[in-house]
Amino acid sequence: MKHSPGKRKEEITRFNRIVQRSIRQMRIELGLSQRELAAKMSSQVDQSTVSNWESGKTDMTSAQLLDLFMIFGRDLVQMYFSFLSPGNKPESENKQKEEDS
Repeated sequence: MKHSPGKRKEEITRFNRIVQRSIRQMRIELGLSQRELAAKMSSQVDQSTVSNWESGKTDMTSAQLLDLFMIFGRDLVQMYFSFLSPGNKPESENKQKEEDS
């Protein structure tokens, strides 16, 4: 999927908002404060860092994002990147594979 730089920026912003809301929601579902979540992280972060992630003031690294989802017991790929799994290839690609067999 090829988009203009402006369209990609919009998609990235939309994705970031979804992730931010998800982090807050999952943290609350587990009954954790921002400080408690920060303490569970494998990298050293404090409560204000978690607050900044949730509010969108700062971005997290991909390793921090993965760490959060592991803490929450959620599958990051399934939740946000299901298009990466082998069973979710475009129909034309699946059809071509069947014809090649």
